[in-house]
Amino acid sequence: MTVVKAIFSNFLAFLMAIFLTILPYKGVELPVIDASKDDCRMIAEMISDTHLEAKEPARQSFLKTGLKNLSRAKTPVDTVVIAGDLTNYADEPSLAKYYDILRNYSPVKALSAAGNHDIGHAGDRDVTDITREEAKANFIRYNNEYLGIEAEDTYYSYEVKGYKFIVLGDICKDGGHWDAMDIGEEQMAFLDSELAEATADGKPAFVVCHWPVDDINGEATIWPDSGIDLEVNDVKSVMEKYDNVFYISGHMHAGIKSTAVDDTYGLATVETVNGVTYINLPTYGLVNMFGDAVSGTGIQLEVYDDEVILRPRNFITNAWYTNSVYTIELVK
Repeated sequence: MTVVKAIFSNFLAFLMAIFLTILPYKGVELPVIDASKDDCRMIAEMISDTHLEAKEPARQSFLKTGLKNLSRAKTPVDTVVIAGDLTNYADEPSLAKYYDILRNYSPVKALSAAGNHDIGHAGDRDVTDITREEAKANFIRYNNEYLGIEAEDTYYSYEVKGYKFIVLGDICKDGGHWDAMDIGEEQMAFLDSELAEATADGKPAFVVCHWPVDDINGEATIWPDSGIDLEVNDVKSVMEKYDNVFYISGHMHAGIKSTAVDDTYGLATVETVNGVTYINLPTYGLVNMFGDAVSGTGIQLEVYDDEVILRPRNFITNAWYTNSVYTIELVK
């Protein structure tokens, strides 16, 4: 089923998701980005789907503005997470521009996951003639150079203030796919090992992957068959072995939704299933659906000793979605 068919087959839910999100919506002006409590241990600002193009200035401006706003934080930001589709067509000039913007505008290191547009869409619309394997190699090279790491594939881990972020990616098996992904046995073992280490002392661990998990965060309604096929890549069972795991994804281009939308239609920006909390981020660079439609949205993640608070916001306008805040208690 295509995205358009998904919208029209669930048209009432589509309209009400937008209406219930915007109707009680409130925003605050600068100064921005302030944790609600003084004992915050770590702050991550999370966005997805920047869809940068070297020759398209608007989305470049969106990203620059959002990152510049982070430098005005009352509470210092510790990292930025960007959950895939960094570029639109996997061409190297756009990837180079993306990392150039991070270097020049982000106040902290940004952790990037590769999405289907960064690998699977290589050669799309005649923008570039590179293969998917070449697009994958470009991502690994640029990301390693930016972060100062030596990852050999699209997956890696990175520690921020004692909290581990485990970034997953498409291994591009047998030429890869256009929109789907392959995780592979080696990466599954990597995920298991990294989660065991990250959660051993009771701290939360954060898994970042562009693709959502099937049937979670409203995937079956918003974009059927867009998530990770658990019969092939059962990341869900691996994550459920451990406490305090958070899974951060993008891909569906689903806007921020109020908790009222969750209660009424089960379309949740944040959803906890069998102890794992799944966070599906809206598209930052393009128009969203099934929720607030505007660009520039994402989520501030705040870690405390006993809980994690998730506060959706717009990084361009500095408005906060006070009707869509989630507090997740940590298992001790």
